[in-house]
Amino acid sequence: MLLKVAKILLGAGIVMGLSACNKLDETHKDTIEYRLIKSFEGEKPELRQQITEVVNEAKADHYKSALNKLALISASHTLTREQKKAVDTIVRQLRYDMEEKIFTKQTSKQ
Repeated sequence: MLLKVAKILLGAGIVMGLSACNKLDETHKDTIEYRLIKSFEGEKPELRQQITEVVNEAKADHYKSALNKLALISASHTLTREQKKAVDTIVRQLRYDMEEKIFTKQTSKQ
């Protein structure tokens, strides 16, 4: 009887732990996007709108378009240290997500 209860509690703990991992990943993505938006708060409305478009495209899994817009923003504006860090962080995340999507497609074809 005690062994059954221990197994049930262990199983419930594992399930809760795995579900928490997914939530942390989403929280991390939101934090990256929030940091990007926050770093451009004091900029002109046009630039803030471009950053919002980048975030929306990233959420819609339009990685290439988001990366291209970030490259244009970086090339055409002098960024602060905070902005550079936020842009670099989201660029790394977008590249990772894009590579993961490509890898998943290739794996499913085989």
